Amino acid sequence: MAGIGFELRRILKNESYFGLLKGYTYAGIVASGPWVLSITGILLLGFLEKFWSSNQFKIIQFQVSVTYLISFSLIITGFVQLFFTRFMADILFRKKIAMVVGILFLMIFITTVLSGIFVFITGFMYFKSEPEDYILLMSIGFIELSNIWVLTIMASSIKDYNGLVLNYFIAYFLIIVIGLLLSNYGLDGYLIAFDIGQAILFVGLFGLVCFQYPGTENPDLFSILKTQKLFYILIPTGFIFNAAIWADKIMFWFNPETSGTVIGPLRASPIYDVPIFLSYLLIIPGLAVFLMRLETDFVEAYNNFYDSIRNGGLLSEIISAKNDMISTAKRGFIDIIKIQSVVIFITMTYSSQILSFLGYSKDYTRIFDFDIIGVSLQLLLMSIINVYFYLDRRGRVFFLVTIFLIGNIFFTELTLKFGPFYYGSGFMFSLLIVDLIGLYMLNVDFTNLEYETFMKSHYG
Repeated sequence: MAGIGFELRRILKNESYFGLLKGYTYAGIVASGPWVLSITGILLLGFLEKFWSSNQFKIIQFQVSVTYLISFSLIITGFVQLFFTRFMADILFRKKIAMVVGILFLMIFITTVLSGIFVFITGFMYFKSEPEDYILLMSIGFIELSNIWVLTIMASSIKDYNGLVLNYFIAYFLIIVIGLLLSNYGLDGYLIAFDIGQAILFVGLFGLVCFQYPGTENPDLFSILKTQKLFYILIPTGFIFNAAIWADKIMFWFNPETSGTVIGPLRASPIYDVPIFLSYLLIIPGLAVFLMRLETDFVEAYNNFYDSIRNGGLLSEIISAKNDMISTAKRGFIDIIKIQSVVIFITMTYSSQILSFLGYSKDYTRIFDFDIIGVSLQLLLMSIINVYFYLDRRGRVFFLVTIFLIGNIFFTELTLKFGPFYYGSGFMFSLLIVDLIGLYMLNVDFTNLEYETFMKSHYG
């Protein structure tokens, strides 16, 4: 996300309230644009179908099917997301621009093969009794999404964030339009619309990357693997992080007391799904603050600290730069906590009214309250993890996401046993614990940062 820092700093040069508002708005759109458009597009299609079609169950089957496609494609591609991100970052740092498209082709091939194997196995094991056209359309959508996550990583590395968000907007706008036009074909029509939209998004994102990184140099993979340091711990880290995010949802889907069958082996838990997905839309303000603080103030302080070490600065200068970086990180965390506290307070005060306005039962209120706290804590965890990635402490990130996964599974299982009053609190408590651990660890690591940085840079 380094590119957005330059754009945000350009916007903030205009030292006015309008410039500040523009900066936060831009950061919010960039940070949340793709997934907000995804969620909004799928929900809006369902909302419009209430007036367009009499078969509401088909749209529910479609929404549940897409939710499974998104969740499991993120989990499966988690094995390559962080690893590929760091690998490409190092390629770009070494100015090997002409190799980017060639490596991206190779990554798309690998992702297609892995996702293809996954859909073949799951289709054979769990979907044998489902119509062949449904299996085919789901398989196409899964492979498309898996590759789109990879392309989104590369598209986020360029400065054309307007193009990135625009591509997502066009794709999901077309999904809505085509879905309405093909509504007479039921579930197949909706899935065809989804697959067409994802195909258009794939082409658009790939075009963005090719335009930004021209050149068709054929990469010598074996030579690159020999000369470039690889960080294999990022492979399980990405998988565990995505699995941890979805663990509680999957557990509610496959618990007979909290869910019901929708189509084939796919189940849904409306009492849990509705509050959690609404909650994710309410962290947009916090995401904007997170991106603004991390990619402007913190990055500047971070660069000053490491420049002082690389350039042989005096010890007093290094310590001063370190203290400035620590203070900037702390201010960022505090600002995120402040803005999300306001969001939590307002949401919990009017949660029943919000649910009623959106047409949902007030029975979801308590779970909604737990979930909005939980997703806010998840945002704080993302901030801690990003700081650790800047500090190149990959082991710390692996430890934190593992604690998150174990805690989410453990506490969610407890809440399922204790009953509806506690639903959603398992997700919340697991994140509260991992955030407290993360903040404590970060505070300790900051204390000895200049010594460890110096030793690492001089002695590997």
